[in-house]
Amino acid sequence: MRKITIQDLYSFKWVADPNLSPDGSKIIYTHTHIDEESKEYRTHLYMVYTCGTVKPRKISGGTRRDTSPRWSPCGNKLAFVSDRSGEGQIWMLSMDGGEATQVTTMRYGAGNPTWSPDGKKLAFTARMHPTDELDKMFKPMSRGEKDAEAKYKREHGLVVESLQYRSNDAGFLDGRYTHIWVLDIASGKITKITDGNWHHQSFSWAPCSSKLVLSANRTANPEDNTWNSDLYVVSAEGGELKQITSTDGPCGTPSWSPDGTKIAYLGHTRDYAAATISKIWIVDTAGGTPYCLTQDFDQGFAEGVASDMTRGGGGRSLIWLPCSSKLVCNSNHHGRAHMYTIDLSGKVEQLTSGDRAVYAASFSENYETLAIAWGDMTTPNEIAVINLKSNEEKQLTNINPWLDDIDLSNPKEFWLKGDEGWDVQAWLMKPAGWQEGKQYPMILNIHGGPHSMFGYSFFHEFQVMASQGFYVLFLNPRGGSGYGQIFQHGVNAKYGEGDYRDLMLAVDHVLAEHKDIDSTRLGVTGGSYGGYMTNWIIGHTDRFKAAVTQRSISNWISFFGVSDIGFNFCDTQLGGNPLDSYEAMVRFSPLTYVKNVVTPLLIIHAEQDYRCPIEQGEQLFVSLKKLGQEVKMVRFNNATHELSRSGMPPLRIDRLTHMLKWFTDHIEVVAGDYRSYE
Repeated sequence: MRKITIQDLYSFKWVADPNLSPDGSKIIYTHTHIDEESKEYRTHLYMVYTCGTVKPRKISGGTRRDTSPRWSPCGNKLAFVSDRSGEGQIWMLSMDGGEATQVTTMRYGAGNPTWSPDGKKLAFTARMHPTDELDKMFKPMSRGEKDAEAKYKREHGLVVESLQYRSNDAGFLDGRYTHIWVLDIASGKITKITDGNWHHQSFSWAPCSSKLVLSANRTANPEDNTWNSDLYVVSAEGGELKQITSTDGPCGTPSWSPDGTKIAYLGHTRDYAAATISKIWIVDTAGGTPYCLTQDFDQGFAEGVASDMTRGGGGRSLIWLPCSSKLVCNSNHHGRAHMYTIDLSGKVEQLTSGDRAVYAASFSENYETLAIAWGDMTTPNEIAVINLKSNEEKQLTNINPWLDDIDLSNPKEFWLKGDEGWDVQAWLMKPAGWQEGKQYPMILNIHGGPHSMFGYSFFHEFQVMASQGFYVLFLNPRGGSGYGQIFQHGVNAKYGEGDYRDLMLAVDHVLAEHKDIDSTRLGVTGGSYGGYMTNWIIGHTDRFKAAVTQRSISNWISFFGVSDIGFNFCDTQLGGNPLDSYEAMVRFSPLTYVKNVVTPLLIIHAEQDYRCPIEQGEQLFVSLKKLGQEVKMVRFNNATHELSRSGMPPLRIDRLTHMLKWFTDHIEVVAGDYRSYE
């Protein structure tokens, strides 16, 4: 068996968003691969029968992206989003045969198609500028209009009057707001059902198909409370929105009960600021005081497991069962993510199981069959079907069979006592081809967030490190999700304190337990919060021979003003901001301790990263250069904060190449256990 390589990224395929047909006989899902010639992602729709006796087959093709497949209630049609005509628009495919037809021609594209229960309407989202005329919204921008818009941007300055004027996902914002629209299938008429200068996001149909419930932050100044959103009910014909919640936190992913009497949603009241766990809430459709259904369940919902091997998600994450007395939702716990059932008494039961991450699910109409997308530490992702009566599970895809011939490292779980005696979960990967009697170097990898979670998911990056002769240590220090509310809040306003000690205690634990790990040959890396902690670590210890910091934070004072979320993030994560807590911002900033750094550092940053802007890496680079320390910076153009997970494949390849070269140049590995990437 051979070892995995960086270039193997081009061989991976990804499946996501499984949608079970109403009768439970077929699943439509998305299938993504990297085009050999263009080195770009291609996403198509595939279908597989749940009987498992027929191989999956492609039902869409071409060089564009087809996503968000949604069955009609009677199962004879499929709505999906495709950019085959340019902008992403909604298309319809008859399951009786024939070619797909385009059903929207919105000016800036359309997305999130959702069928009404009676199958007569389709709700979707589309953006609109306050100055746009409604009749122009139903025709895409012409080439001339696009050229004129581009010319205007070249010749005029960008006027900024809002705090939230750019986004890591969308770049500089164009002043267009997301609204909800309803398409009448028979007539083709499209009705705009929301208004105003607010974004309207997740929504759900009433069982009568005449109304929808939606989530929006329609406060007077949304920028002052970006975490806030409430639920509104509106007619499918448009008209006045009726507010049914009034909370001091988010209300998202609304789901209308089948009996029409209740609406469930995910949210919280910010009791622990940004570290507050999302719970399931119930509110009457007429409005009133919501109540928390899962108050006594110390896990968050709609949370997953970190990975660099997911492409696409799934449909609704909060689903009512037909009886209107039970819901199903995803939750993560101790490195795993599964579907859970929750009844109206608050009783929670785990529905799926195993050392894995279930990241998308869909039910048949009778709720006796469940389709899931899942992955684990040696399986990037697959589609499976579960018979809920017999609890029998059947895997329906095998999209990366080439991995059967690869010598993968299977991480081993262990627990340790972190700072203050807190229980901390961790994993250790042996180097591929490990041999008794040899000593090996080790790399500590730190997750982002900080409210994220490592666990039972596949990481190409970790496998490549192991293939090059390194042990790989990864863990969930305090602040991570999946371990309860107090643990998740344990890092807020305490960055670099207990979390730093958790990480160092994990390194100490591993070195004490594994004499074949050489304590003089250690490396450290991480991205986002993990990059912040990498910067913090090398400013507080010299035990690491080399470090790679990615999309990191080095200076909270400047971060406050340059990040797309900085103006609120500092308050919710650090308990203050440079305007009222300047000394604390200095104390929490790794740049404050830059004179202590002696560890050779590689800085990896993306030019279009607006979450942790590149100036954070620049400040660190310049400071270390002026101090005469060994430092190198690699800047990636045409990449955002998501470079390592969804960046363009050649850039992901180059990023990993730089990382491995830096570590192998500075940390001696076992002869013959790695190859050069010159």
